[in-house]
Amino acid sequence: MNCCKKKKMSGTHPEPTEPKLKIMLIGLTGVGKTSVMNTLLGIKDQKQGPSPSSQTTECKMATVQRGDQELVIIDTPGVLNNKKSEEEVKKDIAESIADAALDGGPHVFLLVMRSDSLSEEEKEAVEIIQKIFGDEFKDYTLVLFTRGHEYVPTREEVEKFEFLKKFIHGDDSFHSFENNECENVKGEEKEKQVSDLVEKINKMVAKNRKQNRPRYTSKMLRKAQEIQKQIEKKMEKSEPNGTKADILSKMAEEIFTGVLDGQWVSLVNNVFEIVEKKAKAKRA
Repeated sequence: MNCCKKKKMSGTHPEPTEPKLKIMLIGLTGVGKTSVMNTLLGIKDQKQGPSPSSQTTECKMATVQRGDQELVIIDTPGVLNNKKSEEEVKKDIAESIADAALDGGPHVFLLVMRSDSLSEEEKEAVEIIQKIFGDEFKDYTLVLFTRGHEYVPTREEVEKFEFLKKFIHGDDSFHSFENNECENVKGEEKEKQVSDLVEKINKMVAKNRKQNRPRYTSKMLRKAQEIQKQIEKKMEKSEPNGTKADILSKMAEEIFTGVLDGQWVSLVNNVFEIVEKKAKAKRA
């Protein structure tokens, strides 16, 4: 995992519903997810953050403090990556879920799309994402359009796309964003677009909290958390040898009986590595 340093910003927002807000960026390759991440982090010089021109091939996570609220931002590998198969992309995203699961699931998914390019490719990407995250995904998703300096779609225009209608529950369920590198957007205007986005996210979280579901959970996420507990328990008992093999063996049985998908193995591997690193850091 590639982690950026924690930053502190002075942005003001309405009373946040959560002291820590976990945001997962998801979407096609090349739609500007990394640029969105840099903007949320308040990185003005692109050289200080992940390059917006490069493709995200692994999960990246960074943290920023905005007023009384901490934002944990996770950038995931692009869906429909030309260099990877659908199964490889699913495994990459499974690893992102493992990272998210270790500290509770995400509060919101930002489904990132270019405002000037909505096509069959985007539709296919959304279908793949929904297969991975399940039906509940729509209740935690805010559609974020990049390249807002070129075109800002209205709600009516967005709802014309059938594959997006399920995510639109009002004006607060989508947002337009000017790319971080856009020279026309500076200072207060750039801060306002971030502030407005965070406000919409907090409204969504507050709505979900009222329904007793503040964070996204799924079969995969719950399994990742279950694996984490198994590994940590064995490590506490000084049983590190065979831990990974034991869990993988159990998972293999479930896969061969048709209970699970092959992407679970990737999930187990990633959870194990993260927990092992944390355990070693504690002992150091």
